[in-house]
Amino acid sequence: MAVAQSEDLARSEDCGLVGLDLLAGLAAPLWLARPDGTVVWLNEAARALLDMAPEAGAHAVRLLTPDETIQALAGALTAGRRIGRTLCFQRGRAASPLEVDARIARAPHSDPPLLLIEGTADRVARQEVLRLTEQLVALTYAFPDLRFELRLDGTILDFAASSPSDLNIPAERFLNGRVQDVLPEPAAGLVMAALDRLRAGETMAGADFTLPDPKSGPASGAEGDSAFELRLVALMDGERAVCSVRNVTARARAERAARQAHALLLDAIDSVTEGFVLYDTQDRLVVCNQRYRDLFIGDPDLAQPGTSFEAVLREGARRGLYRVPPEALEEWVQERLALHRTGGPPAEVQLRDSRWLRIEERRTSGGGTVGVRTDITDLKQRALELAAARDLAENANRRKSDYVHHLSHELRTPLTAVLGFAEILRDQLMGPPDNPRYREAAGQIVTAGDYMLELINNLLDLARIEAGRMELYEEACDLSLLVDATAAMMAERAARGGLTLEWDVPAELPRLFGDPSLIRQMLTNLIGNAVKFTPPGGRIAVGAALEGDGGLSLSVRDTGRGMTADKIPLALAAFCQAHDRMTVPEHGSGLGLPLTCGLMTLHGGRLSIDSAPGEGTCVRLHFPAARVGVDEAV
Repeated sequence: MAVAQSEDLARSEDCGLVGLDLLAGLAAPLWLARPDGTVVWLNEAARALLDMAPEAGAHAVRLLTPDETIQALAGALTAGRRIGRTLCFQRGRAASPLEVDARIARAPHSDPPLLLIEGTADRVARQEVLRLTEQLVALTYAFPDLRFELRLDGTILDFAASSPSDLNIPAERFLNGRVQDVLPEPAAGLVMAALDRLRAGETMAGADFTLPDPKSGPASGAEGDSAFELRLVALMDGERAVCSVRNVTARARAERAARQAHALLLDAIDSVTEGFVLYDTQDRLVVCNQRYRDLFIGDPDLAQPGTSFEAVLREGARRGLYRVPPEALEEWVQERLALHRTGGPPAEVQLRDSRWLRIEERRTSGGGTVGVRTDITDLKQRALELAAARDLAENANRRKSDYVHHLSHELRTPLTAVLGFAEILRDQLMGPPDNPRYREAAGQIVTAGDYMLELINNLLDLARIEAGRMELYEEACDLSLLVDATAAMMAERAARGGLTLEWDVPAELPRLFGDPSLIRQMLTNLIGNAVKFTPPGGRIAVGAALEGDGGLSLSVRDTGRGMTADKIPLALAAFCQAHDRMTVPEHGSGLGLPLTCGLMTLHGGRLSIDSAPGEGTCVRLHFPAARVGVDEAV
C-alpha cells in the first residue's frame, strides 16, 4: 500500500520513480512529510527503526511537534536551509512515541513543498543502547543477587540489590562507599582478597562465606547461619570489576540436610551385623558397609564404588578368596553371576580362611541389586559338631548293642554251665554222691561263677568311674611285692595256655603312692589280655622302670598277635573288641583295657600301647612323678 501511495505521489508531484527508488535503498531512515506533520512516505530503514508492521502504510505515522517546530520547518522550506531537530514520531495509537534526532531539508523538485527528514545514526545507536540497558537493568533486578560495580581498590561505583537486608545492611550505606567498609566480615575480607587476585591478572575469583541470620538469633548456632556465594569478574578496562553476592542459604541447608541424612544412612548400614552391599542398574558398586569388607571382600581395595560386580567376583576368584576347586571355578563364577542378576534362593560359599558365608541377593524396584552376606561359620561348625555327635552316639549305641549281644553270650555260656552242672549234682545223674566226677562238675560251677563275677565287677567299676564315684584308698606301695603277688597268681593260668610268664622289678625302685588293690587289678587285666591273645609257646614279660621326667612305668609285653595302629583306639574303647572273634580262640569281655585306662586316669597317669601285627604288644602304665617316692598322702 505504501509503494502505491509513493508511486501516485511521484507522478502527481513530478518527483519521479527513479528518485524514490534510490531513497528507498539507502541505509539511513528517511521520511517525506508535509509541513503540517503528515508523513506521506518512508523507506525500509525508517520502518525498521519505528518497528512497523509490513502492511502498515505511511499514514500510520505522524509527527508530533510543537508549533515552534512547525514554524521552524516552514522557515527551512522557505529559505532552503538544512536544520537539525529532535522529532517525535507517533506509531499508531497503541505504540509509545519515538524520539529521533534528524536533519530536515526541503525535498528537491517537490511541489507543493515536502520535508525530507533523515534520521542520524548516533541517535539510532543511542536508542538501541538505551533499550539494551533497560533490559539489563530489568534482568539485574529479576535475579536475587546483590550486585556491585567496583573499582579494583574496593570503591563502589554502582549497586543493585533485590534484598539488601540479607546482609543486614541498609541500602543507603552502599552509596559512595568502599566495599571493605560496607560489607561485614568475613565477606569484606574475602572481596578484598578476590580484588587482589584480579589486580594480579586473574579474570575471575570467588569464595563462600556464612553470616549469622538475624531472624534465627544467636542461640541457633551454625545451623541457623545464612550462606552466601561470592563471585567477582574483571571488566575489559582492567580498572573495574562486577561483584555478585548470592544468598544460597536454602540450598546450603538442603545440602547439609542431605549430607546428614546420607551420613545417618551410612551409619545405620555400618551398624548392621551382616555384610550389606548395593549395586546400581549398571551393576556397579554404589555403597557397602564395613562388615561387607571384613567378611566378604577381605581385600579392601576391591570394594571401591564404581567397580562392577563381575570385576569384584573375578578378581576375588583370581586372588583365591573362595575355596573352590580350580577346575570348577569358572562354572561357579557363572552360577554366582546368574544368582546376582536374577536373584534366587540363598547360596553358601566357603572362603579361603575356612569361613562360610550365606549370600542373599534381591533386585530393587529401580533395577539395582541389594545383597546381604551373613557369616554362618558358627552354624556350620555346630552342624558339623552335631553330625559328629550324632555319628558318635550312633557308633556308641551300635557298640553297646554289640556289647549287650556279646555280654549276653558271655553271661549265658557260664550260666548254662552252672545250671547244667547244678542239675547233675541235684539229680545225681552220675550215680552216688561219692563219684569223683561230681567234684569236677563242682569245679566247673566255681570257674563259671568266678568269670561271671569278674565280668559283673568290671562292668560296675567302669560305671562308677564314668559316674565319678570310684574312690581311691591310697598308700605307699612296694611295687616289687605287688608285681610278685600278681604275677604269681597269673602264672598258673599262663602255664595252662602254654606260655612263659616272667617278671623282673628292681628292688631299689622307689615306693609308689596309689591304691594297691586297683594297681593289682590293672596288672591282672593286662596280664590276662596278654594270656588271651598270645599263642602257645609265647612269652609274657612284666617290668618296671623310672622315666626321664621322674615318673614310673609298669609294662606288660607279649609275643602275641599284635594289632595295627587303627585297632588301638578300638581296644581302648568300652564295648569294643580289637580282634576278630572268629580268629581268636579265647575272648574277653572287652572291658579290661577301658577299665584300666579309667583307673590310670584316677591316679593322674596314662596308658600307652605299642603294637604291630605279628610282633606282639607292649602296654605301659605311666604314673606321674608326684606319685613316685612318696611315703605319705599328697
